[in-house]
Amino acid sequence: MKTASILLFMFIGFSSLSQNEDVISHFSATEFNGKVLLTFAITQGNTCNGVVILHSTDSVNFTQVESIEGICGSSQAQIEYDFTHLDPEKNVVNYYRLSLGGIGFSWIVSAEVIDLGVNKVLLRPNPIAEGSELFFDNETNSLINLRIYSSAGILIKSEQTTSELFILNGSEFESGMYFYTINPEGINPEVKGRFIVP
Repeated sequence: MKTASILLFMFIGFSSLSQNEDVISHFSATEFNGKVLLTFAITQGNTCNGVVILHSTDSVNFTQVESIEGICGSSQAQIEYDFTHLDPEKNVVNYYRLSLGGIGFSWIVSAEVIDLGVNKVLLRPNPIAEGSELFFDNETNSLINLRIYSSAGILIKSEQTTSELFILNGSEFESGMYFYTINPEGINPEVKGRFIVP
């Protein structure tokens, strides 16, 4: 009996998700300027009794951030909606889903909002056990130089990119403290920081 009820629950869950994929034509989350823009559309011929926008930082426990009251969707045309989450969590993945009144839930979408802080640089995780991401500001896609030095001041590694990210692999370094500098080609001042390899 227990197995039968689990299978019934799974069938209802899958059938609800499949139904909602027909109700919502698209649902996306995009980060811009420290905010998250959600866009979604309810397909023609489908309606729901309000839409609640839910937010989470672990993709499991969601809380309401907005509610669109009234009948959503239309029998005559596809209806587009958007919502801007003004205060998402920084430096973590933000997850979103829709609660469609009377129908069920949408699938989950996500966006990460990187906050570089005052120094305009973020290294995480630090210490570097395996791999870390070094984020920095490079809106103009300039050629950026990264130089990594040992605690004795010896140049260990140099790398260049035109993106806003370097990947640091902990296996490339022995245990100890290291210092880094980041700067556009031929331009000072440098952004400086340090990291530890355990």
